[in-house]
Amino acid sequence: MKEAKKTTKTPSVIHGASDLPPCSDGRMPQSDTILLAVTGMSPAILTETVWALAHPARGIEPIIPNRVVGITTLPGKARIDDELFRSSPEYGNLSVWQALRKAMLGPGFEHDSRLNLDTVQVIAQRDPTQGRSFFLEDIRTPADNEVAADFILEELRKLTENADTRVIASLAGGRKTMGALLYAAMTLLGRPQDRLTHVLVNEPFEDPGLSPRFYFPVHPETLHQNPRSGAVFESSAAKLWLADVPFVRLRELFPKQLGRYPGAFSSLVRSYSERIEEISGPPEVSVDDADLSLRVNGVRVVLASREFALFSFLMERCREGAPPYRQQKDAVDEFAGWLAVWGKRFAPFTRQRDVFETWKSPSEEDLRKQISAARRKFRSAGLGRFEPYLLPQRGAFGLRVKAIR
Repeated sequence: MKEAKKTTKTPSVIHGASDLPPCSDGRMPQSDTILLAVTGMSPAILTETVWALAHPARGIEPIIPNRVVGITTLPGKARIDDELFRSSPEYGNLSVWQALRKAMLGPGFEHDSRLNLDTVQVIAQRDPTQGRSFFLEDIRTPADNEVAADFILEELRKLTENADTRVIASLAGGRKTMGALLYAAMTLLGRPQDRLTHVLVNEPFEDPGLSPRFYFPVHPETLHQNPRSGAVFESSAAKLWLADVPFVRLRELFPKQLGRYPGAFSSLVRSYSERIEEISGPPEVSVDDADLSLRVNGVRVVLASREFALFSFLMERCREGAPPYRQQKDAVDEFAGWLAVWGKRFAPFTRQRDVFETWKSPSEEDLRKQISAARRKFRSAGLGRFEPYLLPQRGAFGLRVKAIR
């Protein structure tokens, strides 16, 4: 091997075992931490992420996962077995994974249950013609991506069902679609304690052609040669960055509405989309003259007789396609004329007829009071998100609803 090229050494990032979180029984103090990673043909993603978690920026808690779960294809699993679990002279005749554990856990690593790489999970596809499943060789077609999405979601579901676990998901490995699917799965099922990360390493250490290949900063010093150029690089020059990727945790938004989370990726996406549409779009509203109630997306709200009369008026205008009034006072005269016709539809001594008899000359202030009273009832019923459609606070005075019955 050629003489090492002179490089400016960066301060060593290696910590002794005493610098890491103490766990006599191999468990994290708060909960079990599980590193979940999608991988392809670069198993170094696993070792680099583990190293970066244990050697964060100053002031950030170092983390050693209890378990590591890899999701990959059949060739990806073969690459993990070949690269991480073969004894190597560069690592003192240990495998790369055992050398990493020794560097992370100290001399007693063989008796420490942390950093256990679980059985690598290979994405499998069912073949109904043969009545069995086959491991995926690659993820290329839309059908492959659908299978991968369901598989990743199911593995994440298993891990997040246990409240005593913390999942750190890494989207750095595998095809870009695998990282995108893991991001989507974390958005659907991720909890407040879970994280999504991406690991980066400086050039030339990300090059799979280095000999030996770089997996993590090794002590004592290791030299890595580029076979194409002949250049030699010292492992102490490697820098690893772990970036937290922000994601929206939709799991916390609809626990009561969804109940059990659907098993298929597409079904869960559809369920969330339906709930989001309810929140973001105009509601469906129906009126019931018998008990003076409205139903907004199926939620019943009982109104006082004057409130009900005003909403019935606005609902009829909306059904007929009439534009909203520019302001509340513009509605007063037309509402008074509508009341005279509306009240005669009901028999004497009914609540509706009573509104007609006692509210023959409504004012702008009357309308404002009824709207204010109805607003409190909508909020109490959990329908406050629909106020822009049912109870505009300023500007146009009218309703915007999806359907009226």
